[in-house]
Amino acid sequence: MTENELKKTWKKTIKPFIIWIVLFIVALLFNKLGSKESTPQTVSLFASAYSLTFIIFYSIKIIKFRKILKKLNEN
Repeated sequence: MTENELKKTWKKTIKPFIIWIVLFIVALLFNKLGSKESTPQTVSLFASAYSLTFIIFYSIKIIKFRKILKKLNEN
């Protein structure tokens, strides 16, 4: 992999990760500080669970990418 490809791969991985973390925090804050009716809380809890799923998914991708970088650095 060239340096340019590594940068593109890193950007493709880190940007969605940051976006999902922000969405997760917003959903949690909306659930805590928002309306106490059941519908908005259900939507924010669903958004939290959905965001958490993608955070885990992108975390695994970042860990795999780091392993690839370590292998490339060893060679």
